[in-house]
Order: sequence, then C-alpha cells, then structure tokens
Amino acid sequence: MNSLWHLVGILVVGSILSCGSSRLFEHEESSSLRSRAMGREKYGEGVEYKFNSTKTAVLCVKESKTTLLVPQRQIAFFVFDVKADSILFEDNLANGSVGWNDEFSIIVKIIPGIEESDERSPHRQPGYIFDLRSKKTRSLESVIVQ
Repeated sequence: MNSLWHLVGILVVGSILSCGSSRLFEHEESSSLRSRAMGREKYGEGVEYKFNSTKTAVLCVKESKTTLLVPQRQIAFFVFDVKADSILFEDNLANGSVGWNDEFSIIVKIIPGIEESDERSPHRQPGYIFDLRSKKTRSLESVIVQ
C-alpha cells in the first residue's frame, strides 16, 4: 500500500512537470511563429530568421536586392524577444550587415558610401553593437575591428 502511494506521488509530480514544460514549449513555439508573422507583415516575403545560441531571441532580417535605380542594398531588421513576445529593437540601413555578435548582442556594420575626407582610420568600422540586456547601443567607432 505504501509503495502504491509512492507510485501515485511520482505520477502526479511527473504529470505536473511535463505540463509545465509543455506550456513553456508552446509559448516559445507560438512566439517563434509570431516573430515570423511579424516579419512577413513588416517586410513581406524573403525575411531571414536567425536565432541566438540560447533560442531566446530571433533576428529578423530583410535585405533588398540592388538595382540600377537603387545601387545600395537596403537592410531592415528587428530583434524579437521570444520570452517577452515583443520586439526589442528595430532599425534599417543602406549598405551594411547585421548579425549576432554573441548570445546577447547584435553587431551592425555600415559600409560607407563615398567619403570626402580622410579622417576615418582604415582600422575603424562604422556601425554599432546593440545589447539585448541593457537595450543600449555602443558605437563601433570606439572599437578596433580586425
């Protein structure tokens, strides 16, 4: 009889734990679907979705093709927080790149057009790093890029 109560207790605890993890998985799955829906709504087809290493945020990027009329590649992007189910940061730029710097920050590099002065050091990259935790940007001008 005592072992029967232990078995019932184990089954109850197991079912509670599986329901909790199932709800978390469903929330993350619905947030992932929501980020894709927002990407399509904002930018149309051809959006690229890049998760960070912990799968807690997704970078949604739309890069336009260059044309004779618009020779610069336009890039629009946003960072979607899967747990908060909301957009953390959004920007767009002409000529550049965006990607994950590490699991909690993105790096945005800007390729300048024609520069009229030689003030810029060849070892410095225009752009910024956005930190997801602090929600602040830091200029790449102060960081030497290799």
